[in-house]
Amino acid sequence: MRWSKIKNIIILLLILVNGFLLAQVSLRSLRSRQARLETRERTVAILERNDVAFLPQEVPGELELTGRRVTLSPPGEAEAAALVGPALGQETLGARTTYRGPLGAVTLSSSGEVEVLFSDAARPAGSDRAAQGLELLSPLGIQARLSDWEESDDGAVFRYIQLWNGVPIPEWSAVLSWGAQGLERLTVRRLAGVEELLPAQETLDAATALIRLLDELNRGEGYVCSQISDIYPGYLVSGTGTLTLTPAWFIETDTWRFAVDGHTGAVSATE
Repeated sequence: MRWSKIKNIIILLLILVNGFLLAQVSLRSLRSRQARLETRERTVAILERNDVAFLPQEVPGELELTGRRVTLSPPGEAEAAALVGPALGQETLGARTTYRGPLGAVTLSSSGEVEVLFSDAARPAGSDRAAQGLELLSPLGIQARLSDWEESDDGAVFRYIQLWNGVPIPEWSAVLSWGAQGLERLTVRRLAGVEELLPAQETLDAATALIRLLDELNRGEGYVCSQISDIYPGYLVSGTGTLTLTPAWFIETDTWRFAVDGHTGAVSATE
């Protein structure tokens, strides 16, 4: 009986200790979340004091991406056939090969460029041209999402951002041009190949990326913007046959799309 009481006391003490430790961990986690929230709120306030409106609902948190190295697999006759049908003839000039099929002609290069000129009415427009574009890119091994489109009296241009494992690569786009009779042209540099994970490195959080952008704007190097419409994680790409995918924050504004390198904090921009 005596040992039983001692054992119960020990169990009770262990429960109390575990409860205390759990409470401490929860408190630290709560304080950490609160600190991150306050940091994001301060970041938005700093932007607004510098006449840059922040439109997204909230500032994201950590950049949870790992760098990758991708060895490109150049497209070939199988990809050409998926676009314009079985080859009726081909012509090679340097690193570029042109295949002619019943639906048009496609020119491929060893670095992944694909340019297709479709025959008249070879691919007529359906009720959802955006979805048709994705279906056309799929046999090429391209993951993509619709970025934007422009309508005109003569047709429309749809632009798609390529994805790698679901992560956007804004610098690599696919452009499909539609005319009155259907799809006329496709241009894309295909991102497909074998990947290798790179060693994990520390990355910048979104709040820090926004401050880096503000610093760049204040340098007076020609970059200006008055509002930020979106901020999201993605990859920067460098290299030719073997590409390096570097984690980055992409910041959409009313003037430029900025990229902040997730490792170095370097800021670059495209219109």
